[in-house]
Parts: sequence; C-alpha cells; structure tokens
Amino acid sequence: MGEIFGIVIVRPLGLLLLWIFEHVGSYGLAVILFALLVKLVCIPLAIKGKKNMLAMSALNTEMQQLQKKYANNRVKLNEEMQKLYERHGVNPMSGCLPQFIPLPVMMGLYYAVQQPLKFMMGFGDQVISQLAQLVGVNMETAGFYGQITVAEKLGDLFMQNGGVWPDSVTAITDGAGQLLNIDFSFLGLNLAQTPSITDPSIIWIIPILSGATAFLSSYVMQKMQNTQNSAAAGQMRMLNIMMPLMSLYFGFILPGAIGIYWIFNNVFTCVQEIVLTTYLRGKKEKKDAEESALAAEEKEAKRAAHKAAQIEQAEKARAAVAASEAGKEKAAKKKKGAK
Repeated sequence: MGEIFGIVIVRPLGLLLLWIFEHVGSYGLAVILFALLVKLVCIPLAIKGKKNMLAMSALNTEMQQLQKKYANNRVKLNEEMQKLYERHGVNPMSGCLPQFIPLPVMMGLYYAVQQPLKFMMGFGDQVISQLAQLVGVNMETAGFYGQITVAEKLGDLFMQNGGVWPDSVTAITDGAGQLLNIDFSFLGLNLAQTPSITDPSIIWIIPILSGATAFLSSYVMQKMQNTQNSAAAGQMRMLNIMMPLMSLYFGFILPGAIGIYWIFNNVFTCVQEIVLTTYLRGKKEKKDAEESALAAEEKEAKRAAHKAAQIEQAEKARAAVAASEAGKEKAAKKKKGAK
C-alpha cells in the first residue's frame, strides 16, 4: 500500500471509524454507521448520476433509431450518439462514478480494519513492534492480520486488569497515539476474523449475505433504470452476475468487518436507488407535464390568436365590401338625381 494512499485515504477513514466507535461503543455498529455516513456524503454525486441516467432513459427511442440506421457503420453510430448526448446535455459516464466510489472506500476500510493500531489509534511502527513483543506476537510470522491479533490481546490485558490499562502498556503508548480497547465481536461474530465455510461460529453468513445483497442491489438498479437499450440492458445483466460473485469471493478472503460494510452499503444503495428514482422521476414527470401544458396553452393561444386574426380580417373584408356597396349605391342615387 502506498504511503500517500495511507495518509490521504486510510488514516482519515480510520479516524472516522474510531470516532463513530467511541460514540456507539460497538465495532460492528460503527462499521454500519460508517457505511451509512459514506452513502450520505455521496448523495450529491448520486443525484447527479441519477438525473443523468433518467435523461439517458428518455433518449432510448432516439438511440434505438440511430442503432437501426447505422447498424453497419459503428464509427458513424458513435458520432451520431455523441451528437445526441451533446444536444441534450447528457454525459453517459457521469452515472458510473457513484458506483465506483465504494471501491476505494472499501480498500481504505480494509486497511483500517487490518491495521487498527496504525490507522485507528495512530501508533508508529516502533510502538506497534513494542506492543507486539509485550503481548507475545511475532509480527514477522503473524501475517496480514498481525495488528488485529495484537489489538485483541491488548484488549484481553485491559479486561484482565479490571478495565484499566496496565502500566506496561501505557509506558509504551503514552503520547504516541490513542490507546483503545476494541471489541471486534458483533452479534456473536468476530469481525476481525476472515470467514470460513467450516467455522462453527457461522461467520460464513457474512459473505453469503454480501453476495445476496449485491444481487439485490444490481436488480433494484436495473428495475429503477427501466432501460430499453439492449446494450445497457446486457451490461446490467452482466453486473447482476458479476457483482454477487465478487462480493461472495471477497467476503471469504477479507475480514468480516469488510463484509458487514459491503452488506449494508448494498442495502443503503437499494434504499437510495428507490427513493432517488421515485423522487427525481416524479419531479421530471411533473416538469414534463408542466412543459406540455405550457406548450399546449401556447399552441391554443396561437390558434386563438390566428382565429381572431382571421375573424378580424373577415370583418375588415365585409366592412370593405359594405363600404364599396354603399359607395356604389350613393353614386347611383347621385347619378339618378342628376337626371
């Protein structure tokens, strides 16, 4: 992991997770609220992307016509599609950005979970090494989740000492960071543990739920987009297969906390998709109805104005004819009187 990524992404996410944990006192609930907070922060982007997707859906008919017209000329089709997007102010890529935001967040959360001593508590490598030696953990052989093991053993020391940190621990950590007792258990599951199908604690339910909610999320998004574009529909069907499989796979190779984050991120995505689509689609339909009503009123006003102009013209014509007839009659009388 790059140092810049650790400083710019992981450490702030670790501090945010730490802040939530300190307020709620539950590591699992902190991860869930973390997912919700990230989703709320990303709502402006989600709204922009959803508006763009609705605008794209409105162009389905024109897009299908272009696809039929230029079925054998891919270059010309792309040119005409780009002109169509520009004419309607649509960016086909802007709707994708909100879908990729959870990925770097999940990576950042992964490192924050994997290395809690560094990214949540803020300890340097030297302090972490000393703490590992204190609790009997060899960091060279402990693997990827050595810091989690150290954090769990530190928690055991904390509890064994009556809920007070032993002097041996504070002598190492004093002023070096924020010492914290993290209980990784949540609903009877150890979220610091990597799920296994053979584990008696049924932690394997986390990746199963992760895959199921990923499928639900993709399904809801497909239904909400309601696209008739064959290419887009094909991509969505592929996502319906790929996303659940990816979620299932990652759920079995990453700590349970990542799976919990992914599960609730999927759930929040479903809720957000339904709420935003219903609201924005209703707003767009109302706007379209108002514009249609205004156009109809303008058309009616033009028709009425045209009819009034015709009536006025006809009145003027009749008046001109009447004036002409009166003039002829007067001339005739005058001529007769002269005789």
